Amino acid sequence: MRAQAVTGLRALDAVRREGPAPLLDEPPSAVVRAAARALLPHAGEFPVEWLRERDTPESRRAVRVGAQRLLRAAGRPRFS
Repeated sequence: MRAQAVTGLRALDAVRREGPAPLLDEPPSAVVRAAARALLPHAGEFPVEWLRERDTPESRRAVRVGAQRLLRAAGRPRFS
């Protein structure tokens, strides 16, 4: 349900960074994927360290991939 809500907001161009950002840490992978996709236009607004905290071996795969997508979209290197 949350993934569909985020997808709907994206379709309406009504996504703001602070809205779906917490969803990057949600348990369902579909929610994380939808949130990362919706946040791509706002990728440059995220602190690099906040994204890198999610791109660790301890993070779930969906969270790591979402963080990596946002880092790439912001034109930032994955590692310092």
